[in-house]
Amino acid sequence: MTPTSKRRPLDWQPLRDSDPVPGDPEEIRAEVSHMVSVAQKLRDQAKNLQTISNEDTLKGKYVKRLREESSTLEKHMREVASRYERVHSHLTTWSNELEDFQSEADKVLRRAKERQDELEAEKAKEADSGDKSTPKPSVSGTDHDPYLTYRNQLNTITDDRDSRADHHEGKIRAEIEDIIEDSWWDNAKGWVHDHADGIKAFIDVLGWVATVAGFLALAIPGLNLLVLGIALLTVGLRLLLVASGDATWTDVIFDVVGGLLVVGGIGAATKLASGAKATVGAAQAARTAGLSRGLGGVKGILDDTGRLMTKLPQGPGRQALGAARNAMRKSISQNVGLVAKGPLRVSPLSTLVHLGDKEMAGMAKMLQANKATFPAAAGAAADKAYKSYQAGLGIAWTGMGMDVMDKTLGKSDLTSWTHENFGTDEKPYNAAYSDWKDNTLKPAPDTHW
Repeated sequence: MTPTSKRRPLDWQPLRDSDPVPGDPEEIRAEVSHMVSVAQKLRDQAKNLQTISNEDTLKGKYVKRLREESSTLEKHMREVASRYERVHSHLTTWSNELEDFQSEADKVLRRAKERQDELEAEKAKEADSGDKSTPKPSVSGTDHDPYLTYRNQLNTITDDRDSRADHHEGKIRAEIEDIIEDSWWDNAKGWVHDHADGIKAFIDVLGWVATVAGFLALAIPGLNLLVLGIALLTVGLRLLLVASGDATWTDVIFDVVGGLLVVGGIGAATKLASGAKATVGAAQAARTAGLSRGLGGVKGILDDTGRLMTKLPQGPGRQALGAARNAMRKSISQNVGLVAKGPLRVSPLSTLVHLGDKEMAGMAKMLQANKATFPAAAGAAADKAYKSYQAGLGIAWTGMGMDVMDKTLGKSDLTSWTHENFGTDEKPYNAAYSDWKDNTLKPAPDTHW
């Protein structure tokens, strides 16, 4: 409400529950003044463009295109200026009429309240006199409504108001049917621009949720899909803000980088799991082949020892031969090598390096153990899986680092929004970093008027 706006009555009893003729004529007049100012600025710019279009001293291949574009834009500017000038007269008339309707409604309300005071005084007088012998007419029916006249007057005012509002709306719509038309995309960008602060605050909340859930997704199956959906929604909303001129491409880049933590973690876990399976399979095949060769070389000895054992009675001699046969088999098994089939135990530091995922850290250690034991058979598969995993882990660490840096040094759109709307404190931030981010990779200027 502008400083000169007339305050409307709040209590509309006994006629209505709320103001039947809402609106602020002074706000409309302020908007009219703004429109007049914009129209004048547009005409001034149109003159400048006309000067460029008529310039004869310009030389070069670009001159013809520059003149054509200048002429077209100059025409559009004049058309928009004319739109503002045509519309503001209807708005001015409507603001005056709305003010008259409100004044008439206020008068009806005052008369109704005066009548209400009279009725209350009569009731009080009757109560004091104790006169209950004369029956009083019921006021429940329409015929006995003491405010019926005022209600009818108010209904007439609101009907006239609605009629005149429809009239001016039709006039304004007719006036804006010019060559400059807003497409659905222009309307969408306008809506985004009008609600930019709230959208940014919502994106800020999504960013924190994605950061926290990004770590949890490494340990909780299925959560990664939710986080990925949040990341896609964040980027989509940020692109809308870029289109409306309320965000920069730098913001989009940081939104994407924040999602790298999730994408990198998911990719790293997937590559590690598939690589571990291939490595274990290759190692197991190598062990089976080694055992076959080792046992084949001592098959004759084992067979002879077995036959000899069957001929000996139970006792120390037979037990000694059995122990020798088992020791031979165990020696062959140990020399061939054991296959690590599951995640190995790791230190807390190693777990931290692997983004807090103890299972992935143990699987990475398992890869290296199988490679060391079966280098010829499992080395290639282990190296391929480990390199892919390291690449994904590097992406995840990069995304996390940039995300943490941005949240630490940058402004919080959420706290900025709450500060503006509720007076809360803003999150501490680095002004130089925020200025750099806000002024880097700005979107192209929007030429829509």
